Parts: sequence; structure tokens; C-alpha cells
Amino acid sequence: MSDRPVRVVAVAFDHHQGRTQAIADEFGGRASYFRSRPTQKVLLPVRYLVDAVRMWRMLLAEGPEVIIVITPPAVAPLVAWCWCATHRCRLVVDCHTSSFYSWRWRWSLPLLKLVCKTAVAALVHTHEDLDRVGAWGVRALLFPDDVPDVSQAQAQPQATRPTVVVAGSLDPFEPIEATLDAARLLPDVEMRFTGYPHRVPEIARRAAPANSVFTGWLDYPRFLGELLAAHAVAVFSTDPHIMNRAAFEAIGLGRPLVLSDLPGLRSRFGQAALFSPNEPHAMADAIRRALQQQDELAVKSTQLQSTLRAQHQDAVAKLTAMLEAPHQVSLETA
Repeated sequence: MSDRPVRVVAVAFDHHQGRTQAIADEFGGRASYFRSRPTQKVLLPVRYLVDAVRMWRMLLAEGPEVIIVITPPAVAPLVAWCWCATHRCRLVVDCHTSSFYSWRWRWSLPLLKLVCKTAVAALVHTHEDLDRVGAWGVRALLFPDDVPDVSQAQAQPQATRPTVVVAGSLDPFEPIEATLDAARLLPDVEMRFTGYPHRVPEIARRAAPANSVFTGWLDYPRFLGELLAAHAVAVFSTDPHIMNRAAFEAIGLGRPLVLSDLPGLRSRFGQAALFSPNEPHAMADAIRRALQQQDELAVKSTQLQSTLRAQHQDAVAKLTAMLEAPHQVSLETA
């Protein structure tokens, strides 16, 4: 290992990402986030151009030895690739699942493949993506999320009525209308939806039942505090490839957890969570059972923590070895 510490920056085109922050902290680096205006979809190319310039200026100021860049969007790894091609800097690409499966980013897969082939490693969330990226001839590493703990949560008042946090960002893959219909079936339960309310159609927000609360975007300690104060956490998605960050957070905080019934989520969290199809009556039933069994489910979440933390630390050790190696080396993708 070199006597000089590796200088690391982790870059995401977003307001904040718990995973990105954790990676930066674990490698003694700094996380940089870029999400400029305008927000209108038709003007996204302008925003990405502005953020690309801001990112380049940050790299000039920081002079990193390692860039860990998150995708999507594909613009961020392209900027990082250009920087590493012209400076003595090593590249790691953290490929979130939507990089491969979202219709918005399928066009960029050839570009992502090219960039990843020059990287020290391409980090992925699932075994499915590990196989996919490995088939590109890329050094792929399964890199599960970290598992936060209660010390990272900002304390919130304990709810006096049964409360469930529906954790997410209210993106198009979250079955919001079905979840609101489930809330109507649970009138005595407060359902707190985290994320950006403007992503929910106005007609759906106006028709939301009285027990539904849209918290808006929360900073990370406050978000974790909301999970910790809730009687249960629900995380729903229609994306069959998703690996929900919020599920790791709920497990880390020892909370009862309800998830969409998807194979990847069952494989990772099946020891602790309850699962439901994205159908209102089934979702309401799973939430009701989670509230009834909250003590038992909290124990199961706590028991799963050590397994998830061990998996994450194993991935951290592998990536550390790759970054410390004098030359790029192949990595077992199993």
C-alpha cells in the first residue's frame, strides 16, 4: 500500500444519495453533488451541460487520484472518463439498476460499456447486473449498500397513532396511486410518503385520503429519523430489477419492513421482510400484518443487519485492493 493516501471524490448528479455519501466516507474522500436548474424535462440537456461544467471545475480544484462516479445520468461518467483520460486518475463507475433497464437510459448503454471498460471497476447492485456487466468484459463488482445505524438518525417525536413511512422519492416506478388506495383501507394508520410531491399527479394528490401525508424531500438525518420513529416502513416499486436503498436503511434501524414481492428483494431481504404484490388490498394487508407483528419483525431486521454489513464490508475490501494495486487486475465476479 502506498504511503500517500488515495484522494477520492464520489460524484452524483443529484441532491444527495446515502449510498454515494457512504462510499465517499469509507474511502476517506468527499461526495460532490450536482443538480442545477432548470428542472423541466425539455431543458434537461441544459441542466446536464451546466452540471458537467461544474463537475469539471470541481475536479480541477480537487485534483483527485480516484473518481467514483454514479450513473445515471450517463453524462457524469462521461465527464469522469474524459478527466481520467487526461489526468493521472483512476475511475470507478457505480451503476445503479436504472442504468441498464430504464427506458430513459437504454440509449446510453454503448457509452456506459465503453466507459466501464476503462474503469478499475464497475460497481453493481444485483447478481443479475453482475452477470450483465461481466459479459461486457468489464471488471464488475457486486457492491451492496451499506447499512446505516441509529446514530445517523435525527430523533423525531414518537407517533401517537400507528404510523407507516412509505419510503422513496415518488418516482414513476413507485405505485403511488395503488399505495394511496391501500391507505384508504387503513384509515387509522398515518401513511407518510417521503420524496418529491410534484412527481405525483395533482389529481392523485388532491384525492389522497386524509391519513396520507406528503413529507416533501427530507435531508438524510431527518429521513432516517422518520424511519426510526415509524411503527413500520413500506417500500414499493414496480421495477423488477430494483434493489431499494430504503430497505437497507430500514433494516439498519431495526424497523419492521414491507416490500414489493420481487425476486431480487426476496433474495436479499427475505429473512426479515413481509412481501406484497403492488395491489391495494394486498398492500394494506401486508402493512396491517407488519403493525401486528412489529416486535417480531424488528427482531428479524436486527438479526439481518450483521449479514448485510458483512456483505458490504467484503465488497469494500475487494474494491480497496483493486485501488491499491499498481496495475488493474481481474476480479472474480462471483
